[in-house]
Amino acid sequence: MTRPTQDCSEHSAIMAVIERESDCFVRQDYDGWAACWVQDDRAREVCVASSLGSTVLEGWEALSRYMQDVMENGAACQITDIRRFDVSITLSGQIAHVVFYETSKHVSGRIEKTFETRVLERSGGKWRILYLSFVLSGHQHVDVNRLAVNAKGEILCAPEQARQQLDSHLGLQISNNRLRASRPSWDKVLQTALGRAGEQHGYFQHYRYVAESGRSFRLPVVLGETEEGSVVVCVLFVRDGMTFVEAESDGDIDARLKTARTVFGLSEGQMLLARHIVQGDNLVTASESLGITKNTARTHLPRNYEKTGINSQTALVRTLLSVG
Repeated sequence: MTRPTQDCSEHSAIMAVIERESDCFVRQDYDGWAACWVQDDRAREVCVASSLGSTVLEGWEALSRYMQDVMENGAACQITDIRRFDVSITLSGQIAHVVFYETSKHVSGRIEKTFETRVLERSGGKWRILYLSFVLSGHQHVDVNRLAVNAKGEILCAPEQARQQLDSHLGLQISNNRLRASRPSWDKVLQTALGRAGEQHGYFQHYRYVAESGRSFRLPVVLGETEEGSVVVCVLFVRDGMTFVEAESDGDIDARLKTARTVFGLSEGQMLLARHIVQGDNLVTASESLGITKNTARTHLPRNYEKTGINSQTALVRTLLSVG
C-alpha cells in the first residue's frame, strides 16, 4: 500500500540517511557518503540549475567515480546551515519517496533554494538512497545585480548590489515591497511590462514563447524621458517562474543596437551616441563621454531621428530596442 508515512521512527530513519549523505558530501567524506547509497546500476543523480544546465549520472559506477573526483579535488559545494521544510514522505513496500524544499548558505553569503527529491530503498533493515535530484531556483551567482519579482511586481529577492543600483536609478524604486516607477506615467509602462513578463512564468508558456520566437523572454522597457533629456530604461527577463529586473544596460541591449544599426543604416558616430542615450545619458554627458562637442552630438541626433522615422529621444530608444 502506498501512503504518506505517519511512522515517526521510519520518518526519522529515512531523514537521517538523507542528512548524513548531505553532511558527508559537504565534508568531502567519500566513504561516509557512499555508505548512504544503493550501489548498483539503478542509482541515479540529477542536478539542474538554470544558470548551469543539467547533469545526469546513471549507475553507481559513473556516480561514484564522478563524486570521488569531486571530493578529492575539493569541488564539493561550500554550503552551511542546511534547512529542509515541507517534507513529504510516501512509503510503498520497501521504497520511500521523499520530496522537500531546502535552503542553504554558501560561504560567500549567498542563500540558495532547491527543490529536492529522494527515492530510498530498504534492504536488510537499512534505508539507502537510490535516486537523488535537485533543482536550484531563484537567485544564483549570476544574479547579484538583479531584483526578482512576481507577476505583480512584488519583491521576491533583492540582493544588496541590486538595491544599490536601484538607489541610483532614475526611474525605479521599491514601495511597499513592490517594484514601482517614480512617475505615474512611467509606472503604467512598467506594470504593463511586468504583466507581460508574468504571462511567461509557467514552464510551458515560456517554452512556447521560446519555440515561437527563438529566444527566452527578454524585454527592454523604456519608461520615459527626464527633464534633462535622459531616457530611463530597465530590462526584464523570465527564469524559474519569476521576473528578473536589471536596472542597468546589459549585453542584450548591445546586441539589439548592433542589429538596429544595420537595419536603419546608422553611422558609427550615430550609433555611439544612440548607445549612450540608451544607457541614460543626456546630450551633454553623452558628448563628454564620446569626446565630441555638443554641436556634433546635436547633429547626430536629428540624423538618427530621420533614419528611424521618429522625433524624440524616448521614441528613438524604444524603436532601436524593438529591433532584433
